[in-house]
Parts: sequence; structure tokens; C-alpha cells
Amino acid sequence: MAGKKKQPASRKGVGGRPRTTLDVLPDNWEEIMLECGKNGGSEVEMRVLLGVGETAFYTLCSDYPEFSRTRKRAKDLCEVWWERRGRKMAEGDDGNPTVWIFNMKNRFGWRDKQEIDQTVKGEHKHEVKAEIKAVDKLAEVLSEFKSE
Repeated sequence: MAGKKKQPASRKGVGGRPRTTLDVLPDNWEEIMLECGKNGGSEVEMRVLLGVGETAFYTLCSDYPEFSRTRKRAKDLCEVWWERRGRKMAEGDDGNPTVWIFNMKNRFGWRDKQEIDQTVKGEHKHEVKAEIKAVDKLAEVLSEFKSE
């Protein structure tokens, strides 16, 4: 490859856009994220409210522990909002239970209980149960939610 100059090793990767910092966010970014979560808003909604794109959002998560903690807390608050909505529907409030259950499965990793019985040559019976273990998590998040 005669004629092409190789970039010096010290200059490799120096170009490009600078990493996103907390300075580009509104002063009340934590409040915005937590309020979004308290109202059942998604991470996409948080990004829009903060005015940052997906890549910038995840850069902030990896570079700033306080941002990552706030994101996690907002996601927990969001899940609590949706769980409460489901309880209200169970008590007779309006809502679409099918939409609610699909939302919980897709956004929060909920799944139906599965029981599998397997017999190998009639000798051993193995039972595998997979259940949602959300009760402890719900209690923890609810106690935090009430303290605010």
C-alpha cells in the first residue's frame, strides 16, 4: 500500500464526538428521571425528557454511577406503578388485563409459572418450577416509594 500514510498510534481513536457528560442534562435530571418512573414511564420516555439519545444515555450510565443508580431507581418506581395498576384492575378498576400482563412480561421480565415433569425410563421424576419472585423486590421498592 505505497502512498497511504498510516496514522500514528498515538492519534488512533482520538477523533469523533466527545463523550456525553452530566453537564448536557437539565439541572434537575434526577427529579425528571424519578418522576418519569413514578408515573410508569419507560426508559425511552426518560431519554426524551432528558433530551439525550440512546447512545448518550448508556454512556452516562457507564460513566457516572449516580446516573446509573438513578436510572435503576426510576425503573423500580416504574415497575411499582405498573404493579399497582394491575392491583387496581384486579379490584375492579377499568383497564385491559391483557395489555397489562404483556407489558409486565415484556418490560419487566415477568413470565408464566412453568411446571415440567420429566420421567427418565420410569425411574426418576424431575420437577422444575419457575416462578416470579417479585414479592421481596416489591416490598423493598414500596418501602422506598413510601419514604419519599
